[in-house]
Amino acid sequence: MPRFAVAKALRSDCKRDQDVRRAGRLAFLALLLVVLPAVAAAESTARLAVRTDRPDALYEKGETVTFLIELAEADEPVAEAEMDCELSTDGFRESERRRIAIAEGRARVTAKRDVPCILWIRATYRKEGAEPVRAVAGAAFSPEEIKPSMPPPDDFDGFWDRQKARLAGIPLNLHLEPMQSGDADVELFSIILDNINGTKVHGYLARPKREGPFAALLQVQWAGVYSLEPAWASGHAKQGLLALNINAHAIENGRPQQYYKELAEGALKDYPYQARDDRESCYFLRMYLSCVRAAEYLAWRPDWDGQHLIAFGGSQGGAQALVTAALSPDVTAVAAHVPALCDLTGRVLPDRAPGWPMMVALKDGKPDPVQMEVARYFDTVNFAGKVKVPVLVGTGFADLACPSSSVYAAYNVLPGPKRMVLDPLSGHVGRHPNWSRQVWKFVRENSRN
Repeated sequence: MPRFAVAKALRSDCKRDQDVRRAGRLAFLALLLVVLPAVAAAESTARLAVRTDRPDALYEKGETVTFLIELAEADEPVAEAEMDCELSTDGFRESERRRIAIAEGRARVTAKRDVPCILWIRATYRKEGAEPVRAVAGAAFSPEEIKPSMPPPDDFDGFWDRQKARLAGIPLNLHLEPMQSGDADVELFSIILDNINGTKVHGYLARPKREGPFAALLQVQWAGVYSLEPAWASGHAKQGLLALNINAHAIENGRPQQYYKELAEGALKDYPYQARDDRESCYFLRMYLSCVRAAEYLAWRPDWDGQHLIAFGGSQGGAQALVTAALSPDVTAVAAHVPALCDLTGRVLPDRAPGWPMMVALKDGKPDPVQMEVARYFDTVNFAGKVKVPVLVGTGFADLACPSSSVYAAYNVLPGPKRMVLDPLSGHVGRHPNWSRQVWKFVRENSRN
């Protein structure tokens, strides 16, 4: 993915409201600093890279990691230079700072941590007259021992049972409209379902153009305000699946771009923080229930095989996929890549970075207590403990938007069959080669008898 596209995706996927920025959400700012300066310096000849001395970047607590730093100009190692280096376990809200020397294009930084955590390093090279060039890497210390920062609320199950009962009292009110799929082997439809508060679930449904039944796949979406592409559903149907792709928002698909721009700047501006002080009207309540409704609809269809229903998504969609499996008895497997909304209460610990969207603002340096309590009802970790079906989870150790520490906090409480896919050098967006290879194998394995 081109770097300008990475920056655009990050700006769309990681918007922050003003009070969060004022409160010092440095994890998000650090993520932008990694990418955006690289855009400005894209025509520079400076190239900076950081990796760990172990390819998998996995260490036991108490062991020492060596970060290997390489700096080149015009594809030639820099003979001599100095640069700044930061080490952090909380997304660079607080950092250990070092000044390091480059010799023959290389430098080494060693560090040790005695507790389970993700340790990030951020190296910054500054040359007079040029934009800084930065690189981030991470190392995991006994990540399988990372625990959620807080337990679920005592009435977590009761709250969500009430919400599901509320949804069950609303008819599906299905509206299906045939569309041109562009493929003789695929049938495509736009779909609308009723949801709570008079809202709608909008999406695209695709199926193979032959007699079923079929395994089903529910695709849920990453953050931002945008239209779904019909091909996202029809592509899965081309592989033999009954596929439903739903918008994360109660908005129509296929409208002009101006429609989404106005929503993003208006009614849906900073949507992750809307009503974050009230669990009964928090923005994610409707979003999560839209996933339950979508899974309910797929299971209702006579062309579903009754055995295979995969919840599939990345980032915000990764969170929704896990939530759907926790709330819907029909989901049989989950693929959740770099899942968001994990360990939202992470700020209660000194060495933890909460996952996007970092719902809890800081007031006088401390997490807002009301928002903290509400966040616990929407935290992916509290749903993960209820997911007993097979789950594939992916993370990258350079991810500061959905930090691997928050992802492991959710992964470690999964009680059923599970597997973590690591792309140690990857951040939140861009290439994740290990995930790309393994996720489709997982889908195939969990959609066939």
